[in-house]
Amino acid sequence: MKPHLKPLVKQLLSSRRVSLPGAAPADTLHADSRPYPNGWFCLAFSDEVRPGSVTTRPLAGAEVVLYRTAKGVLRAVRPRCPHLGAHLGVGGSVEGEDIVCPFHRFAFDPAGVCVRTGYDKPPPKASLTQYPVCEANGSIYVWWHALGMPPQWEVPVFPMDDRQPYSHDTFDIAGHPQDVIENAFDWGHLPALHGLQGLDIEGSPVAGEPISTVTATARGTMMRGFRQSYTLTVIGLATIAARTVLPLGAGNLYVMLHATPTSPGRIQLRFGTKLELNGVPGVPETLGRAAAMPVARLLSAVLQRVASVDTGADLLMWHHQEHVEQPKLAKGDGPIGRYRHWAQQFYTQPTDGLVAPRPSRDEVSRPEV
Repeated sequence: MKPHLKPLVKQLLSSRRVSLPGAAPADTLHADSRPYPNGWFCLAFSDEVRPGSVTTRPLAGAEVVLYRTAKGVLRAVRPRCPHLGAHLGVGGSVEGEDIVCPFHRFAFDPAGVCVRTGYDKPPPKASLTQYPVCEANGSIYVWWHALGMPPQWEVPVFPMDDRQPYSHDTFDIAGHPQDVIENAFDWGHLPALHGLQGLDIEGSPVAGEPISTVTATARGTMMRGFRQSYTLTVIGLATIAARTVLPLGAGNLYVMLHATPTSPGRIQLRFGTKLELNGVPGVPETLGRAAAMPVARLLSAVLQRVASVDTGADLLMWHHQEHVEQPKLAKGDGPIGRYRHWAQQFYTQPTDGLVAPRPSRDEVSRPEV
């Protein structure tokens, strides 16, 4: 990263709500007219929603309540109780396998069905509106579609140890998910903004496929002093997952970057780092394996701080970036044009004058209300 950018990046990272004097966030100057993309969006890292907890998160101009039952069943529901509209995320609680409304203590089972009231009377025929939810790679995803269609594809699962959580941060910034995910195919910014050297990178999105892969080798990554190889897995217009195999078979480093639309021109950017070690160098194998996880957790927190500064340079760009529909691309930019055509599959309405595939009538379901 260029030295003059560091003070701005540190200022950005010091606040959940970014405020830089002299430069307004992009959403206050030019409204982003692009719609919300369809797909799976991360609303939390797994350790943020523990058994018995209730959490409210924004998604595409609305709110979603996430909760886990005592047995660990994960659910995502519309916040409003169907009885009299109380917000389940404000004072709601989990009792055993049920979520309980704070207003009249109506309880709903994991299927969303009302099973009792606070009056010791038979419950009404009422149900919560549930959203498709899945948990993969230490992250909790909720499916969103402009037409209310059910999930069209699945989030890929990586071979990682789910017992170890990510060290993570969340930032509320101006931006659009498409611009964040474009980073995986904007190869020109890697040496220019991040100082990567000796970059050897390849991979292009495949039309119609929701998952894309980019492989790269470079110097100047988090593993300073090494020429490091890594793989980026692009999941819809929502996630860039990076996996780096450590030298000498020591383990793997995972970095997750999630972009979740919250309101027009605004996103929550979730960023997490996890180091998985096969052992501890210089320590006997049996003892090293036992110590690997606590050592890895400590190092993950350190690497998260290091990586946040580097990723903060991207956050700085996104927070003030105006989307250019017809960019003047140059050699060395990477397959940005191909990426933008690929991205159209995630929209119900086309953007940038491109054509998006439309579902047939028999594929469309009514949005839940």
